Amino acid sequence: MTVKKNVAETIYFSVLMIFIGGMMDGYSYVVRGGVFANGQTGNFIKLGLGVVNLDKTLFIKSIVPIIGFWLGLFAAEHLFHVILKEPDHEIRDVRWKRYILWAEIVLLLVVGLIPDSTINLVPNSLISFTAALQYCCFRKLDDKAAYSSVFASGNMRSCAENYYMGLVLKRPDNLRRAKQYTMILLGFLFGAVFAAIL
Repeated sequence: MTVKKNVAETIYFSVLMIFIGGMMDGYSYVVRGGVFANGQTGNFIKLGLGVVNLDKTLFIKSIVPIIGFWLGLFAAEHLFHVILKEPDHEIRDVRWKRYILWAEIVLLLVVGLIPDSTINLVPNSLISFTAALQYCCFRKLDDKAAYSSVFASGNMRSCAENYYMGLVLKRPDNLRRAKQYTMILLGFLFGAVFAAIL
């Protein structure tokens, strides 16, 4: 029995997805008020600072993207488990990814059409929502290794671990995986660079 390769889990598609992740963060930072809309760690820190300093503006600026990201995670799971009633898990997974891609395209087009005069919370929240959809849906490489399609930290850890196992422990499969993580990290960087240039 031949197993069909899932295109969404190939290294090339994964690099494309993280390139888009880098573009989303680059755009939200350069154009929309110096915010990283993908990763929510910084927003949690700012939220805490807003609470401690009784800074309502910082509190609101931080909590709205967190809520947008959370709603995106919830929506992605809802689409997979409730809306797509396909009993075959592989077919449901392919349809889910297709719907998420279309949702991303539409949402990012809407963000691009939002005028600069609009308060940045609106586009940044939509980017956070979109990033969460992508993060939930696109997270596996060809042989089921995990990666993040919207931020770099976990990918850096996996890259370093695999280089260690490949170079020091002399495991060729880990060295191959390390090279894939390197491509993914470069994809994120080039996405951010591309957004900054645009």
